[in-house]
Amino acid sequence: MKYLYTSPLPEAASIGERDQLGQKLAEAGILQEDGTIVESLSSEAADLSLSGQYRWGEEISTMLATELDELSDSSLPTLPLYRRGNGYSNAGYYEIANADVEPLHANDRSVWRYSLSLTFVGKKGSFYRVLEPSPYKLDREAWGNSLDRHVSAPAAARKVQWFGDDPGERSPATPIETRATAAADVDIYDLDDAPSGYGDAPSLIYAVDYADEPPCGVRVYDSRGHDAKFTTEGIRQWQTVHSTEHDIDTNPVVLSNALIRLRLDEPAGTLEAEEWDETNETWTTVGLEASQPASIDLFDVDLQSVAMARDQAQLTFAVDGSLFSLDVVLNRGNTGIQAGIPDDQSPPVPADLEEWLAPIVEDSIIDPNAAKGLISRREVSL
Repeated sequence: MKYLYTSPLPEAASIGERDQLGQKLAEAGILQEDGTIVESLSSEAADLSLSGQYRWGEEISTMLATELDELSDSSLPTLPLYRRGNGYSNAGYYEIANADVEPLHANDRSVWRYSLSLTFVGKKGSFYRVLEPSPYKLDREAWGNSLDRHVSAPAAARKVQWFGDDPGERSPATPIETRATAAADVDIYDLDDAPSGYGDAPSLIYAVDYADEPPCGVRVYDSRGHDAKFTTEGIRQWQTVHSTEHDIDTNPVVLSNALIRLRLDEPAGTLEAEEWDETNETWTTVGLEASQPASIDLFDVDLQSVAMARDQAQLTFAVDGSLFSLDVVLNRGNTGIQAGIPDDQSPPVPADLEEWLAPIVEDSIIDPNAAKGLISRREVSL
């Protein structure tokens, strides 16, 4: 099975794959010999065309087709294309140039076909993954005031390094903690452990296999009315959301980093959280819904950012007949959410709301605000 980031591309149903690499070649004949000397003068970006079908029944096929369609319109950069378990010659990082996702038959949603045109960015042999923090202080007077500035990387990552403002400024990075999630282990790094002189918020760079990246990310899910993410047979029921424009006012939406899940039920006006129990390998309920004050309702959920290592939403609550908003951030590797007051919202946080959300809000008032991308190995080693 091939994957583009989190979207499966079933090979059993694949109907086409074409790798187009345009090269300008200079050929010089060799006198009195059979053959030629072929020199590659330059090469254009390699465009990979993929086409196939989802043939898993109306419910699953429609869900996967919708995910792929949203992924193609998302702002997510440098998506890994890979096959789990064994090699794939076209594995690498790509951007989606064009995508067509539609039912095979207009009046039948049980089979969907897709056609992707991918622009080649590069391979892991030429690039490191990079986390570029841009820390800022959350505006709030509740839930603690720690100044911890933590970022994370997959525990499977190799050659993890701090990278400063100037080329050549790099040194090995050591995690302060490893956290076991429901998907894959995550290593936690402290920005303040970076060498002095590397700038206030140095980048964290690392090498990682394509398939080891997606499990360690953050997710937004449309529950589609299902309480559990998987069926008893292990089939996923929650749809992965890639767009902030996704319609989330019908079913509960879930923010997850595989350590904590925040279940936001706008229609019912409720909020619940679940924490990953590593010992029993199960999700346990925090109990927010059961303890939700009668004076508080979840009024509105506004997705503001759906990224690879950080998701953000603005939650508006009806508190005693008045509306109060919070900016909520879920970073990869964190055991709780971070919360702050938006610029257009007057403090303080209502006392009942502060007390109710206290079990899931992190103490730190610093959001590292780390963006995930690629950096050329040549740039790093200059």
